[in-house]
Amino acid sequence: MRVEDLDFRVDSGVYAPAEDSFLLIDAIDLNRDDVFLDVGCGAGLLTLGAAGIARRVVATDISLKAARNTLRNLKRNGLEHPCSVMQSDLLGSIPPAALFSVIAFNPPYLPYDGTTTQMDHAFVGGAKGTELTEHFIQQAVRHLQRGGSIFVVSSSLASIKDLKNVMVKCGLRIEVVESLPIFFEKIQVLKGIQH
Repeated sequence: MRVEDLDFRVDSGVYAPAEDSFLLIDAIDLNRDDVFLDVGCGAGLLTLGAAGIARRVVATDISLKAARNTLRNLKRNGLEHPCSVMQSDLLGSIPPAALFSVIAFNPPYLPYDGTTTQMDHAFVGGAKGTELTEHFIQQAVRHLQRGGSIFVVSSSLASIKDLKNVMVKCGLRIEVVESLPIFFEKIQVLKGIQH
């Protein structure tokens, strides 16, 4: 299913898909056997795209407003049956025994710049920009099927070296599968493959 064909709406206060969202969508190649987890689903664009392909899809967001927005978008497109949507801080609400073949996260990935806005939760990933993503990686590897993959978006403005070090320590082999220069940064999709 092409995302252009979806009836997709973004509620006020929910992160609207941007270049990084589409870069992540392009990076992930799902098949009918995949069990997919979309962490930080926002309005659910990636979730909807996955729901048309994967065997099972779970979507989480720390924002109840975002989780509800995703659920409404799934229902609007008749895709709610292969999906579960829940409010969760990263993977905190995922049962310990739940395993996924593909896990994706488009995190807040910018370093804190000293100013505060109402959308910092969608953009700022910590002092160096990777703290939240590093925490996600440590949780996600415990829910990854053997041979599964984790996809994360990162920015050249953040400490990608630290993020890659955490991925390696968690037993992942890293590939840069997509990248895009935008203004003063380059965004990348890192794929971590379990050995």
